[in-house]
Formats: sequence, structure tokens, C-alpha cells
Amino acid sequence: MKITEKELKKLIAKALNVKESQIKDNLKHGDIEEWDSLGHLSIISSLDKKFKNNINVSKLNNIDSYSKIKDFLKKNSIM
Repeated sequence: MKITEKELKKLIAKALNVKESQIKDNLKHGDIEEWDSLGHLSIISSLDKKFKNNINVSKLNNIDSYSKIKDFLKKNSIM
């Protein structure tokens, strides 16, 4: 299963409960109030659910920006 960039933005926006337009390439943990530690866990949980435990989401714990999440997914042939 692969995800498009549009789907990823939608997933992260939903996980953070923000508008999709707020998810930019340069967005990182702490840039918006909603992306705090709980928001980060929500993103990881959403990705885990989306890919039905088929990715090692524990590696996402230290990935703290949208572009790094995108790079991780590309590196793992998910995007």
C-alpha cells in the first residue's frame, strides 16, 4: 500500500485536528500548537493504523517534521 502526498497531508491534518492547508513542507513539531507531544503520538498512531502495522512506526518517534515523515515514507517505498 502506498500513500500520496495529498493523502499524507490529509492524514496529518486529521491527526492534529487542523486544516489541511496548515500542513506545509517546512512544518515541524512545535510550529503549531496542535503538534505537541500528544499530536505527534496521534500522527504516529494514524500512520500505524493506515498501514495496518506494516511499517516500523517506532522509527517515527524522532522524526519531527512533515518533510522528514515524507522522506521516511519514500525511503520505505510507502510514498
